[in-house]
Parts: sequence; structure tokens; C-alpha cells
Amino acid sequence: NKMKHTKLFISLTAVFSVLIFIAVFLIVWFAGDSYPDLRKNFRKEFSIPGLDEGAVPQGMGVYQADDQSYFLITAYMTDKSPSRIYVTGSADGYLGYVTMKNPDGEHTDYYGHCGGIATNGNTLWVTSESTVYVAKASEQYREKGKNIIHEIVDKASGKFLDGATNFEKKIAFTSSFKANCGADFCYYYDNPNTSSVGYDKLYVGEFYRKGNWETDTTHRLTTPNGYKNTALMYEYSIDNGSEYGVQKLLDDNVAEANRVPKIQKIYSIPEKIQGIAFSGRTSSSNNGTLVLSQSYGLKNSALICFDWNKVNASENGKSFSSVAGVNFAYDGVTTKTGNNYTDKSLQVFFVDMNDKQALTNIYDVPSMSEGMCTLNNRVYVLFECACKKYRLYTREKLKDVYSVLPYSK
Repeated sequence: NKMKHTKLFISLTAVFSVLIFIAVFLIVWFAGDSYPDLRKNFRKEFSIPGLDEGAVPQGMGVYQADDQSYFLITAYMTDKSPSRIYVTGSADGYLGYVTMKNPDGEHTDYYGHCGGIATNGNTLWVTSESTVYVAKASEQYREKGKNIIHEIVDKASGKFLDGATNFEKKIAFTSSFKANCGADFCYYYDNPNTSSVGYDKLYVGEFYRKGNWETDTTHRLTTPNGYKNTALMYEYSIDNGSEYGVQKLLDDNVAEANRVPKIQKIYSIPEKIQGIAFSGRTSSSNNGTLVLSQSYGLKNSALICFDWNKVNASENGKSFSSVAGVNFAYDGVTTKTGNNYTDKSLQVFFVDMNDKQALTNIYDVPSMSEGMCTLNNRVYVLFECACKKYRLYTREKLKDVYSVLPYSK
């Protein structure tokens, strides 16, 4: 009998110890991180729309029109309904959302992950699963001299064109192209120094995580300072006259049907990048700051800042073939003779965590930072840590977009 009491006491002590451990862990987990970088350097901007509707926010872009700025936020839905673009105006506040239609001829609803979004008003780009989806304004809007941003804002807010009532709150993709990478985020850079759109840029990049988000082995490159980068980002030049909104590959060896968007530069980037943004960049010297949003799972996110001028230094550029071991090949593009088309001239520049001159700052912020955009040199950061899908587990449930004016330490 005494032995039974002893065993019971030992069992209860073990259970009590486990409960104490779990309680201490939960207290430390949910209350043990104060995020001084967030409190000191960031400010709240506006509420993230759709969180209580099951939206899982992914990408964010901004465009200035009609005396205000419009923020576009992409999200896939936990109830498996079509993915959405939420619209918030800097003056008018939350306006509503639109869904998207595939460029498949049948105008089926788009349910993709929609990792990134960017627009220059004339063209809308949404990235997802190795594809860049492109939207231009519908014929009704083009006839009125309006662009895609007007169509998105009108339909999201329910105004529609000329008071019509038969419009759906949907945007149709007009084309798409293979991205030659995972296409997990995108960013539009509007050059403030010139009115020529040819100097504006679109950036498309991919996310890497070992095991479940692998990239092509030729995309995993070691930097000159020995850091193992695992993903690529491409730079395109803008061309509003192109169906893709960017300059096309004009090579006499390539048939007209294969005139895909031309990659101008390649950037080798670290793992787990969810989005990028620029602050204070100018074309004349490429100075300014490149910010990377790095996150995965419940671990704290990092906003990693680089001197863009140093990233683009000529000595930092290498031919892709020399570092990857193969010439760069465009997905599915062949020459007129039927051979795979490769570009021997493409250069790759390294965003190098081991380059202490180029790396200027790292902000430690709550988990699940996603896409970013820039307005008046402030970098706006989107989070998914407060969405229904994850809020039970996350330490900090950020329900707002935050912004920061990056500085060098």
C-alpha cells in the first residue's frame, strides 16, 4: 500500500512538473519578446483587411493616383474561395476587394497563392507558383482612357463604370509568362528622376527553404565572401506597350511567338525571402537601401538592409555561366532552329550577408513578415501573423501594416 502511494506521488509530481514546464514555456513564448526594433523604429499605418474573413495576406503594392495612394494587398482564402486583392486608400481608408480571373480563355476564377503584387497603374503584376500573371484594363476602361488601377479601385469600392450595375468585382488577367524562378514576390520601382518608363524596373524573385520550398540547383550560388545564397531575383525593364508590361526578348534567333520578357540582371539572394522594397533609390548612382523581408514559421522575422550601390558595384557582378556552371536558359524558349535558347551575357550580382560593407542593418521583428512596398521612402511591411490560420500560435498578432524609414547602423 505504501508502495502504491509512492508510485502515485511520483506520477503526480511528474505530471505537475510537465504542466509547470508547459506553463512557463507558454508565458515565455507569448510574453517574453518585447521587439525593441519594432517599438523604436516602426509605426502603425493602417489595418490589414480581411483577417477575420479568413484571408492570409501575402503581397503588397502601392500606387499614387487621384490625390491619394492606393495600397493593394493580395491574399489567398482559408475557405478555398477565390483569392483576393484588397484595396485601402490613404485618404478614403478601406475600399473593398476584387477577385481575379485566369487568362485561360474561359475566365475561370483564380485560386492561386498570389505571393506578390505590383502595379505602375498601366499594368498589374501578380506572382504565384513560377508564373507572373499580368492584367491590363478591360476594354470598357480603356475606351474611357482609364488604366488598370482605376478599374481595381472602382470595382473594389463598388462604384463601377458610368454607374453600371452589371459589373462583377473581378479583374481579368490578360496574359502571363513563366518567370524562370519560383516567382514568390515582385516589386515595381518607379524611377523618380525621369518620366521615361524605360528606366523603371520590375523585380521578380523566389523563396527558398530546404525540404519544402526548394529552388533549382543552378540558383544556389556561393557569394564571393562564402555565403551560400539559395535563390534568384530578376530585374526587368518596363515597357507599357508590351502585353507583359516589360521589355521583351528581341533576338533574331528567337521566333516571334517566343518573345518572352527579357531579364536584364540577375541577383543572387539568401533563403526565406518573402518580399523586397527599395528606399531612397535613384538611377543616377543606384544609391539607396534594398530591404529584404525574411521569414518562415513562428521564428522572428528579419528585415535585412543592404546598400544598393555596393550590391551593384561592377566588381560584384559575375557572368551567370561562370558561377552557375551553365548558361542561363529561359523556360520553354527555343531558337528558330528548335534548340533551347540560352543567354550567355546575363550577369549575376550578389546580395551577400557576409559583405559587411554592403549589409547596413537588420531589424528583428515579429514572425511572418510578408510583402513590402515603399511610399515617400518609408518601407511598408505586411504581416500574416494575425490571420485566422496562424493567430493561435503566434506570439505577436500584428493586425496592422507597419512602416519604417531604414537607416544604417
